[in-house]
Amino acid sequence: MRSILGWTPREMDAHRTPSCAHEEDWIRLLNIVFVGFASCGKSATAYRVSQELGLKFVDLDKEIEVRYFLDHARERHYREIILEEGSDLFFELENRVLRELTRFQDLSIAPGGGAPMRPENRELLAKLGRVVYLRCAPDALLGRMEAKGLPLFLRDDSSLERLTEIWIQRHAIYEAMADVTVDNSSIGLEETVSAVLAALKRPKE
Repeated sequence: MRSILGWTPREMDAHRTPSCAHEEDWIRLLNIVFVGFASCGKSATAYRVSQELGLKFVDLDKEIEVRYFLDHARERHYREIILEEGSDLFFELENRVLRELTRFQDLSIAPGGGAPMRPENRELLAKLGRVVYLRCAPDALLGRMEAKGLPLFLRDDSSLERLTEIWIQRHAIYEAMADVTVDNSSIGLEETVSAVLAALKRPKE
């Protein structure tokens, strides 16, 4: 398994955050972090934005799978890690990968929807770069989830009412940490990418 962080030494040096008096400013300028609910399109949007801006795309859940493989010498899908090994191990790996990412620049990062729910992760995500919240209404999300596959937290109750209840809780956290918010409830991928790029060009208020 090859991690996006598994660069050669020369590649790693090229993508390390420059050492300077305002190092955090460098990170925030040179990385983009996408947050939002499951199935809002974080990975697809982050990947397309990485293509447009010449950044490296990082899917945090895939990085967690790589870290698990390196630690245990066996492959597990991130859902299997949660179900078979427990959420505590998953959270530990998630936090470790986020800490590793702070050493790099030029990244377009798609964390899992639950990553910002932990305060220590929110702090790391905010330090990593400009945070883009992809806001998608619950009814639109449910349609996407039913086509893609329901997340683990809706296994026992996949009603719109239950999804809306969780959405309200998470929305407040996503919005509070966001530098940019793009609503993609009723637009496709390319329109979302265009809206994100336009929003990122605007000076931060």
